[in-house]
Amino acid sequence: MNTARGEQSVRFSLWIENVILGRLWAVVRLPFVAAVLLVLVSCAQAPVPAPAKIEAPGGPGSVSFASSEVATGSGPRNLTGRLRKPEGAGPFPAVVLLHGCGGMQPGRDSLWARMIAGWGYVALQVDSFGPRGLASVCTYTGSEAEDIRRKRVTDAYDAKRYLAGLPFVDRGRIAVMGWSHGGAVTLDALFRQTEAPFRVAVAYYPSCRRMLTGLNAPLLILIGEADDWTPATRCSEKMPKEGSVPEVSLRVYPGAHHAFDGPGRARSVAGSRGSIHRLEYHPEAAADSIVRVRAFLEKHLK
Repeated sequence: MNTARGEQSVRFSLWIENVILGRLWAVVRLPFVAAVLLVLVSCAQAPVPAPAKIEAPGGPGSVSFASSEVATGSGPRNLTGRLRKPEGAGPFPAVVLLHGCGGMQPGRDSLWARMIAGWGYVALQVDSFGPRGLASVCTYTGSEAEDIRRKRVTDAYDAKRYLAGLPFVDRGRIAVMGWSHGGAVTLDALFRQTEAPFRVAVAYYPSCRRMLTGLNAPLLILIGEADDWTPATRCSEKMPKEGSVPEVSLRVYPGAHHAFDGPGRARSVAGSRGSIHRLEYHPEAAADSIVRVRAFLEKHLK
């Protein structure tokens, strides 16, 4: 008896459940079907998204070119850098840009590259450290320091050769410009005996280690009087006689420290043999130096 009542109770519960669910489906069925159809129609009408654009390694403007050092078995097969060019077909004069001992700086170096391209030159920032697995050479001394400077001179001429092969570059009007360690490399490049020297050179706060005579191109040096890393006196003491050929011009900025053209907060950086050096932006010196660089490049490249 209890079993029969139990079965009736279960059947009644199922009947109630079916009624409720049936009525609920009747309420939601039409909106649900409409929603599904709307989604299907929308998907059918929506355009197929274009594949995402994948930038080349290193980002926009990245280039790679052969290193002549690979022939010795001691260097990278290719060097890398960033290239900027003016609008138009050219051919344009060009400038090889050499970074400091801390590698390529996205602030100062990129600002200079954009500015130089805006003046009508092709600008090539050369990365001498990335392909060699280096981050910094600021603390290098002795033969290690000499070796990397020599290799970077070769890098500069490899960059020049690469630029000379581009259809939008005037191969007879290529300059070199460097900062700090790159400035010292710029000076070294002017002492190299070659049949294809740079047309002109600019060096920001370089280390002047020898007399500035017998150079293979005109040179402009810009340096701070308060520079405690590459003292200005080392350059002023090595200047050639006035009127010497090629032209060597030196501008010393009173009160300016190392890296005076690099925007940002003042900071201290470790150098060789435990030395500490101050880097500080000097807006007046930076502004004047820009004017001088532009005038010097126009004088010798245009």
